[in-house]
Amino acid sequence: MRPLAPASTPPPPSRGLSLLVTLLLAAWALGTAASEGLLQVAADATILCALVLLALGKAKVAEDLRAPLWAGGLLALYQALSPLLVHLSGGVAWPPTGKWLQCLDTAAAPALVVAASLGVRWTAVEIAAVAGWTGSVALGLVQHFFRWETPMPEVLHLPVGRVHEVFAPEGRPRFAAGGFFFHRLRFAHGAVALLGPSLSAALAAASARRRWLGAWMALLCVLAVYLSFARAALGASVLVGAAAGLALSRGLARRAGLAGLVLLMVAVALAPGWRLRLADAGDNVFDGERAQARAAGWDLVKRQPLLGVGFGNYHAAALARSADTGLPPQLARDAHAVWLTVWAETGLLGLGLWLVWQVLLALALFRRARLGLWPATGALLSFLAFHALALVHHLPFHSSVHLTFALVFGVGLVYAPEGPEPSTRR
Repeated sequence: MRPLAPASTPPPPSRGLSLLVTLLLAAWALGTAASEGLLQVAADATILCALVLLALGKAKVAEDLRAPLWAGGLLALYQALSPLLVHLSGGVAWPPTGKWLQCLDTAAAPALVVAASLGVRWTAVEIAAVAGWTGSVALGLVQHFFRWETPMPEVLHLPVGRVHEVFAPEGRPRFAAGGFFFHRLRFAHGAVALLGPSLSAALAAASARRRWLGAWMALLCVLAVYLSFARAALGASVLVGAAAGLALSRGLARRAGLAGLVLLMVAVALAPGWRLRLADAGDNVFDGERAQARAAGWDLVKRQPLLGVGFGNYHAAALARSADTGLPPQLARDAHAVWLTVWAETGLLGLGLWLVWQVLLALALFRRARLGLWPATGALLSFLAFHALALVHHLPFHSSVHLTFALVFGVGLVYAPEGPEPSTRR
């Protein structure tokens, strides 16, 4: 296999290929707000593009990115093969095709880095994300204040009932918004994924245009979290905001950032629905549904610790044990924790590969953040948010959420300024 050239001295990419990759990533960015189908098509096309580049020996990846990209690719490959390994060892269940194909979501961030070596016009990607989320949050405001009664076309498979959830005292109904996804967790967790880069752009980008776009996007992300009544997303947002304030802002900007956090917490404290949501948060985590889900996950781990039950097989395996664990069907989808679900599905080897990928990803982002690249700093903030949410949610269960984080991580790894000016503001 031909060695990969460093990303610092690539030959000028074809304008046509660069435009193709830009369109793919812009569609991916738009899909983070608008459509899981668009997200999956854009991400899968990016993976195909990366595979072609690797097969032709045309990929131009920086030396220090090879280890994390190989780790992410090997994890995706092992996930794909995991059901076969379990079957050969005596297991009989095969995962549903849709769940098995989620191994492609794992490969998305490494593939983005490879494909982006052809060149990307980042402005188009940024505008697509901002436009999509502006529309989604606007729709979310309508869903929050008014009961949504308009039926949606069946072909879209949108769960309209999810925006009928009420989190407020009687007489003052406030509905959990879901944006274009009509699903409050997809809406909120996608917003959390993009909050880190948005704050990083607002506080550290070189151009005034990017700083204003970043500030607007950060406001949209915070509004999405607030409108969704998603408790873990709120906690992750506060954590990201505090980390961004400490790491990026100086003087007036830091004070403004901290004031924004205070305003968010005041708004939450004044909202009756949010007070109701937060009142039982501790019981839910330590002695409620999530405790039940974790116990069922540990049951699967103890029975098959080495190979797991096979990638995509968690639901069937947990349901098969429900007579002994007492797990209700609605909690059998995952262990409500990423690391535990990964272990239960893919065993110790899968868990080890996942941990290696996470560590190498964080180190690569950290090295780029130290060079002053604000998207890498923003991706590090999103990495922090991912692992905060991962303690109580299995984020890969929703491909829209997983692919939004993948977009952020991939851009953080590969982004380079489009012009001669520096990428951070001092």
